Amino acid sequence: MVKMDDIKTGTAATDVAPVDTPKPPPLPRRRHTRWTRLIVFGGVVVIAVWQASPWLAARFTQVHINDARIAAKVVTISSEVAGRVTAMPVLVGDTMEEGGLVAAIDPAYAQPQLDAVLSRLAATDAQLAEFRARKALLGKQLSARQDAAYAGIAAAEANHEASLANLTNARTRHERAIKLANQKITSQQTLDESQAALDTAAQQERAAFAAIESARANLAIVEADGEQINVLDSQIASALAGRAGIEADRSLKEIDLAHRTIIAQFDGIVDGTFVDVGEYVTPGTRIAMYHAPDDVWIDANVKETDLGKLLVGSRASIAVDAFPGRKFEGKVVGMGGAATSQLALLPSPNPSGNFTKVTQRVPIRVSINASETELRPGMMVEVYIDVTD
Repeated sequence: MVKMDDIKTGTAATDVAPVDTPKPPPLPRRRHTRWTRLIVFGGVVVIAVWQASPWLAARFTQVHINDARIAAKVVTISSEVAGRVTAMPVLVGDTMEEGGLVAAIDPAYAQPQLDAVLSRLAATDAQLAEFRARKALLGKQLSARQDAAYAGIAAAEANHEASLANLTNARTRHERAIKLANQKITSQQTLDESQAALDTAAQQERAAFAAIESARANLAIVEADGEQINVLDSQIASALAGRAGIEADRSLKEIDLAHRTIIAQFDGIVDGTFVDVGEYVTPGTRIAMYHAPDDVWIDANVKETDLGKLLVGSRASIAVDAFPGRKFEGKVVGMGGAATSQLALLPSPNPSGNFTKVTQRVPIRVSINASETELRPGMMVEVYIDVTD
C-alpha cells in the first residue's frame, strides 16, 4: 500500500529532476566567438590606420592651404583724355595682341589744336630764319666795313709817314736856308720859300695825322655797329625760348591726340569692358581690364604656425578646382614681410584688454607650371607644399 507521503515525494522528485541537472554550453563555441571578435577588432584597427596613414604622412610632410587663388597681372586701361568713344572693338574673352586697338576716342577737338600749335611753331621758325639771315648779312657788311676801316687806317698812317718825311726834309732845307741867309749867301726870297715849304709840310703832316684819327673813328663806328649783332642774338634767344614753349605745347597736343587711340601694351585676354561706343569719358574713366595668360601665379595665406616650415624654393603640388583630377607643379617664390592683419585698411587694435588669440596669416606667392592651361585669375586652388626639403 502506497503512502501519501511517498506519492508526494515521488511526484516532486519527478518534477524537479530536469532543473537540477542543466546542460552546460559547449566550450568550443565560446572560444570561437571570442576569436571572431578579436579578428574583427584587429581588422577595424588596421583599416583605420591604413585610412589615416596618408593624412598622418601629409600632416608632418606637407603644409596644406585650401583657400588659395590664381592671380595675374590684371591691368586696368583708363582714359587719359576727355571725349566720346568712337570705337570699342574688343569684347570680354577676346585675345589681344601687343599694339592692338582697345578703344578710340573722338579726335575732333585735339587735331585742330595741334594744327594751331604747328602753325605757331612754323611762324616762330620763320622769324628765327629772318633773324639769322639778318645776322649773317650784317656780319658780312660789318666785316667788309671793318676791313675798309683797317685799310683806311693803314693808308692814313702811310700818308702820315710820308708827310713826316716831307716835313723833316722841309725843316732841314729851311735850317740850311737860314744859315745861308745869315752868311749873306742866299737871298731873302729863298729863305721865305723854304719857310713856306716848311709850313706846308707841317700842315700836310697834321692833315695826315687827322686822317689817321678819322680812319680810327670810322673803325670805332663799325665796331659800334657790331652791337647790332648782339641785339639780333638777343632776339634769336628770345625767339628760341618762345619756340621751346611752343614745342612743349606741341608735345602735349601730340600726346593728347595719341592718347585718343588706346592700344594694348602686351598680349593678353580681355577680362572686362566698362564703356560702349558713344559714351563720353573723362580722364580716369575705366575702359577695359585684361591680363597676360602666360604670367599667372598663386597668392595664398599660410598660418603663422606653418611659416617656419616653408622656404623660398619649396616644391608645391597644386590642385585647381576648375580641373578636377589634374595636378600642377610649382614652388614657393616669395613670402610676405607682414601678416595680412597689418595690411588691412581698418586694423583691429585691442584697447579694451579683452584679448582672444587668433592665428594670423602671412601671404606667400607660389608659381605654377601651367603654360598650356587657361588658368583665369581668381580661380580657387588647393596648395600642398612639401616641407621635407
